[in-house]
Amino acid sequence: MPIIAVVGSRKSGKTTAVEALVKGLTRKGYKVATVKHILEPDFTIDTKGKDTWKHAKAGALVTLSVALNELAIIKKADTTKYGLNEIVKYCEDEADIIILEGFRDLVAQNPLIPKVVAVKTMEEVQETSKYFKPIIAFVGAFPAKPKGLGIPYIDSLQKPEKLVEIVENKIKPMIMKEKKLEAAIKITVDGKRLPLNLFVQKIMRTVVLSMVSTLKDVSIEGDENVFITISSPSK
Repeated sequence: MPIIAVVGSRKSGKTTAVEALVKGLTRKGYKVATVKHILEPDFTIDTKGKDTWKHAKAGALVTLSVALNELAIIKKADTTKYGLNEIVKYCEDEADIIILEGFRDLVAQNPLIPKVVAVKTMEEVQETSKYFKPIIAFVGAFPAKPKGLGIPYIDSLQKPEKLVEIVENKIKPMIMKEKKLEAAIKITVDGKRLPLNLFVQKIMRTVVLSMVSTLKDVSIEGDENVFITISSPSK
């Protein structure tokens, strides 16, 4: 699952960059999920006095709010212990790409997560270029283009399409590879798709094709897709 992180200091333009990416990538047909890191210690998405708030106060660990056009899941948890996998698992099945806003310490040196860094000053450019790896673009209301770093600077308000182009060029090969793997073998149990990593996919696909190839009147070329559906017996 391609993940892009938009990081930077407060009021540097992170949300503006995220908005530009979501709008641009959605127009291009990508399904986008976003994850926002909120630092306020007492913040809650719930509203005091509402029924869902009362459910949680009564002791519910998970509360679902189901409206006509929205499904909200509120889960009480100590997120200080969460790694990246625990965070993105809630949306990875719904999207082609996940965009993180914040989480600077969690993603700073992760080589698998390209970063868009929002900056306000040249000092921030120099500081963040040493802290974050890899950086694919600088954004923000910065008066002059950073020089000598080999990293493009983009005004995401004036030229959002340029930022979208840079990110798409980065993620498109990853998405195409993922879709190709998804087509190679797909196992569904009672309507739920099983998540399989590349190693497991290769083993299972090889085993299934090898078994099927021994059947009478079956010819296997080796590039076939494998779809397995398992359903529980009806009660």
